[in-house]
Amino acid sequence: MLNKNFIASISTVILLASCSHTQKINPTSKFLHFKMNNSPSVGKTISGQDIFLGGFSGLIFEKESGGAYFFKTITDRGPNGWSEGNERPFLIPEFSPQIVSLKADPSTMKLEVVDRLPLKQKNGNALSGLPNKRDEENPTDLFGLMYSLDPNGLDTESLAKDQDGSFWVGEEYAPSIVHFDQNGKMIKRLNPGLELPKIYLERKPNRGFEGVAIFENHVWGILQSPLPKEEGVARIVEVDTETNKATAEYFYPFEKGNEKIGDLYAIGPKTFIVLEQNGKIGKESSKLVFKFTINESDKKVEKKLIADLKNTPFNDVEKVEGLTMINNRQIALCLDNDFQISGKTNRDNGITPLNNLTNQILIISLEEDLISNR
Repeated sequence: MLNKNFIASISTVILLASCSHTQKINPTSKFLHFKMNNSPSVGKTISGQDIFLGGFSGLIFEKESGGAYFFKTITDRGPNGWSEGNERPFLIPEFSPQIVSLKADPSTMKLEVVDRLPLKQKNGNALSGLPNKRDEENPTDLFGLMYSLDPNGLDTESLAKDQDGSFWVGEEYAPSIVHFDQNGKMIKRLNPGLELPKIYLERKPNRGFEGVAIFENHVWGILQSPLPKEEGVARIVEVDTETNKATAEYFYPFEKGNEKIGDLYAIGPKTFIVLEQNGKIGKESSKLVFKFTINESDKKVEKKLIADLKNTPFNDVEKVEGLTMINNRQIALCLDNDFQISGKTNRDNGITPLNNLTNQILIISLEEDLISNR
């Protein structure tokens, strides 16, 4: 059962979290690094700028075929600029978050888009990435004029695939966990205070469900960061996919200095891998992959380090937001390049600074067998 009195005992969890990891960190060195040469366009802004596909948040390994690796990822809510107070420019407001199929070819080390599946509302209309309410963000055009809200809009951040081919998506606005059919049409949105614990409404702005994982008839969502009244732990909610009701909660302890989850993947019914990070690059960067197990509800999880991205190209990017398992000794990660947006939009001419950070996938070979003794 869910523990409604957790806040009263959070100090105990925090104490345990502070001493959760004492083992020596061994940087990862065996990896394959794939880059996308030419990302497809997602359209032009009203100021005439071309914007290119990106914002990859979440990763699913599909198969190996012809020597290549095939994946699915999901974009976030779409190309949006840097905020001005609580106003945020949406460069292409009609953009629909989409599931993107990718091919990574070791013979060329190139990453390419194979297919794109825009997400749809229950009625079949296009889904938008516009905010649901204004108390955190006001969506504007490039010149500061306000856009309408969309109560059905989603800020999609994570992706898992069910056995029947349907998809489960974690998103940050509500925050909610959303079920889509294999054609990208919404089946149901699970919200705090209804199907999910009400306390998730208290999540920090833009720190909703950053990871989602599925195994058999359960799906798990993990918040990106601690709730405002909590420190050192990210909440994990467990949902029964047959009833669409929360059945348990767990608490993931961060390493000191880290406060962001990148993604979550279920190896088994009680065993997961997770990426945690601090949002920094270079010498100050911390991006770690842990294996952990869940046991009793309302308790912190037990975790073990399996990979450190320190000696990989992903040490020098801010956001690593996709994680999946290829086999028992290989994992893959993808970065979120924010659609190459790199600065504030000029409200006089509607131009937004862009960079050259392309879409990338990193495949890492592990020393530990992830399946054995799971």
